[in-house]
Amino acid sequence: MGVLPSDPDRGSPRLTDEDVTDTSALIQAHTETLRANSFTVRATTTMRDENGTFRVRTARTWRVDPGPPVRAWTTSRSTVTGNAPERYERGPERVSAWRQGNATTVRVQSGDDTRIREPDLLNTSVRLNRALHRQLLLRFSDRRNATVGKVTRNGTRLYRVRAELNDTRVSSNASMTLFVTPAGYVQRIETTRTVEYRSGRRVVTRTVRITRVGATPVESPTWATQ
Repeated sequence: MGVLPSDPDRGSPRLTDEDVTDTSALIQAHTETLRANSFTVRATTTMRDENGTFRVRTARTWRVDPGPPVRAWTTSRSTVTGNAPERYERGPERVSAWRQGNATTVRVQSGDDTRIREPDLLNTSVRLNRALHRQLLLRFSDRRNATVGKVTRNGTRLYRVRAELNDTRVSSNASMTLFVTPAGYVQRIETTRTVEYRSGRRVVTRTVRITRVGATPVESPTWATQ
């Protein structure tokens, strides 16, 4: 397992001002850095209707050690407030997954009911690309503009990249802000957009934080070894 230096700004930075607005270069550096280090991801997605009558909040955590073999654990919990459509109320309270190599175990909890199954890796959330949020970062390529600044957070110098994203058939008013380390990975992603559903328009916001790079312990949960 690789370990990043304590000060990622020492030496030649892996990303420059130009690199952070080049989506391909950004995703490549992000992927290469995290595939060589353990890391933790915390992602929160909130969806609400425009009238404010309901809100659905999903919080998911990943802990990943790229190995070999790859070991990864993830858990998600959804909470619903207000008068939400029934399909959101019917969802499970918590879904957890464990990966060891290509073997996966998933645990679904709904009230007093708990189910454990062993699905194919492609049908789980413990795929490495899901934890890296590559698809989310790819949206940055479909933008109207981008501005780059520099900020310091917790003693670390970061690039702050802001962009308005182009409208699509189902999405509008979208924006994305990235906080990128010169060491080569995106530390934080913030997005917001308005999405057209059949039942109405929804405002969707998402925040992704990547922490403990090179210092994340990944242990098998007890339910995955029973």
